[in-house]
Amino acid sequence: MNLPASYLHWQDSARRLLEPLAALMQPGRADLDIHGPPSDHDKPADRLESFARPLTLAAFWLQSTARPEDAAFRTKLATWFRAGLIAGTNPAGPHYWGPDASYHQHHVEMGLTAIALQIAARDVWNPLSAEEKAQVARWFATCRGGGIVNNNHLFMSVHILEFLGKHGFAHRTDRAVITAHLNQLETMHRGGGWFEDGINQTYDHYNAYAFHFYGLMWTHLHGAQDQARATRWRDWAKLFVRDYQYFFAASGEHPAFGRSITYRFNCLNVFGLALAENCTDVAPGLLRRLCTRNLDFFLSRPIYTAQGALAPGFTDRFDKIIEPYSAPASPYWAAKGFTPLLLPPDHAFWNDAEQPLPAERGFVHVMKAPGLVTRSVPGGDIEILNAGSMVGNTQLRYGAWKWSKLSYRTGVHFCYAFPEISNVSLDSALTAQVDDGRIFGRHSTVPVELADDHLGYSWNLGFKTGQVNTGVETFVFWRAGWLLHVHHYDARQPVVLRVGGFALPLTNPKVERADLSAFCPDRRGTALQPLLGLTASEWDARLDDTTERRHVAAPYHVTPIAKTTRLAGAGVLAALSWAGTDRAESAPWRVVSGAAGAWQLSHPKLGDWELRHWSLPVLT
Repeated sequence: MNLPASYLHWQDSARRLLEPLAALMQPGRADLDIHGPPSDHDKPADRLESFARPLTLAAFWLQSTARPEDAAFRTKLATWFRAGLIAGTNPAGPHYWGPDASYHQHHVEMGLTAIALQIAARDVWNPLSAEEKAQVARWFATCRGGGIVNNNHLFMSVHILEFLGKHGFAHRTDRAVITAHLNQLETMHRGGGWFEDGINQTYDHYNAYAFHFYGLMWTHLHGAQDQARATRWRDWAKLFVRDYQYFFAASGEHPAFGRSITYRFNCLNVFGLALAENCTDVAPGLLRRLCTRNLDFFLSRPIYTAQGALAPGFTDRFDKIIEPYSAPASPYWAAKGFTPLLLPPDHAFWNDAEQPLPAERGFVHVMKAPGLVTRSVPGGDIEILNAGSMVGNTQLRYGAWKWSKLSYRTGVHFCYAFPEISNVSLDSALTAQVDDGRIFGRHSTVPVELADDHLGYSWNLGFKTGQVNTGVETFVFWRAGWLLHVHHYDARQPVVLRVGGFALPLTNPKVERADLSAFCPDRRGTALQPLLGLTASEWDARLDDTTERRHVAAPYHVTPIAKTTRLAGAGVLAALSWAGTDRAESAPWRVVSGAAGAWQLSHPKLGDWELRHWSLPVLT
């Protein structure tokens, strides 16, 4: 049959990612020597990860429609993965991965391996002998009874045990464990297809990365045995896809937000699976445009190592972007993004006319369950405004600022802080510095208002150690590329408060700065306009290599900062922040009137902006 050009594009993209991995495949080995720093797990976990995640990429490609010109490469991949599977599960051999154990990373990679073996059963699992299959099953069975982190990791035992049962290796207690873990995962659903990630307490891309991937994959592979549960997961996915289409810019880029940012186009998996399970009412032509643009956005960026492997980072290589649990093969969780290859070549996804993305039309989209608002901004970018997602206090090692910014905007993104658990980045945030020099940002939050023109949340600057405590209520309003943020604070000890603007990413240190605005040669800019309570200014910047890189998307950055004097007690701060490419739009606003609860601002390009809200203080 003649394969659609769109289908061939995805097949070829997967193959181009597999070719550098194939070059690393050594006979007799059960791992790939992908260069990079180790994780904080152990060497066996990193070895298994270097097998399981590439296997997932290979599985999606191997099960797709075969072409004669790919025959030799298909044989090479399938042969190596079969041999590696046998070598890695042989306790008497030198390449044994070792068993699963309580709370071990093996559990995650074993769950992914079980899925991959079912997707590529024809090429990897079925050709094994009965004795070889029994050996692999004994290795999978080491997961039974182990402790599992109370988050999306519970899916892994589900997929492992379902795999064992499907192939005649079930234990009589397996079904009870599967049911218990699926029940526990379903308690994490908070409405609208959104899941709070257990102990992490977050709402972020992991809803696509994990919850809907594993939930829909269970439905796809095993749902026939529990139709009621499968229907629930399909219904949740339908709701989630309706929301998640609003997380992508016209370019296909999505905002860096939450942990595991290096998984990049993993975020796409939910769209392919939702179509495979016929549980989305979003047009296939729109979803193909979204998915292909996102995939191409990343694959066209400098995101590769010298070996040709996917490198840590987001839009380029940035080794320190990864969390402590990441290993050299971790970026290959992006392989999940190839779920569209589960769709046959005659599916509407590959053949329908493309439709414009929401970001190309303009939108504001409110999601009450996670406490998020997404909106488009001029030029095709989008941003996530977060009132409800936080990270649990036991997980602060990931860096609370991955969830706590005023805005997560494509084309701009944000800065990291190192080390994560004890430092805070200043951009797109209100922070508090106490007298001993420590700086605190947001990690707890409760949404109090969510609307299509503003949002509000109640939160705190501080922590239990030393009883540092500044209570805050924040309200954010938006117009074009601008955000207006109003912070009502009550400082229970002396602090210096800072309001940070957008961190402008720079590929080189050349930048033009004036007052609290900055522009780089490609016309992108950032601006901050203090309105109330902020009496001084400064810059947070990296413009040479004497300090380490901190920006997600570029080696250099500049961020305008406004700050208070040392103060205590209650008060209000207000500021306007902007990012974009239109200098005329970056011009400052004029306050026409600033009565309590009713402001009128005027802008030379954007015109009048009238605001009515109880949180607005008197502007003098």
